[in-house]
Amino acid sequence: MAQAVEEWYKQMPIITRTYLTAAIVTTIGFSLDIISPYDLYLNPRLVVKQYQIWRVVTNFLYFRKMGNSLAILQNFGLL
Repeated sequence: MAQAVEEWYKQMPIITRTYLTAAIVTTIGFSLDIISPYDLYLNPRLVVKQYQIWRVVTNFLYFRKMGNSLAILQNFGLL
């Protein structure tokens, strides 16, 4: 099973693979309280005046806080 997931992941185009990885890392980081939601939202004033360019991208990477699904992934050894 793990090899099938690994092959599927490696067969993705590089842009899709990068976006998927960044979205998963951002969502898990937020769920584990490593990343604050105030660091992710798009605030044009902070982008222009304080050059916080990452806000243009990070608002597309976060989907929702993972609840029980995070525990399920850990139980199956996928995380």
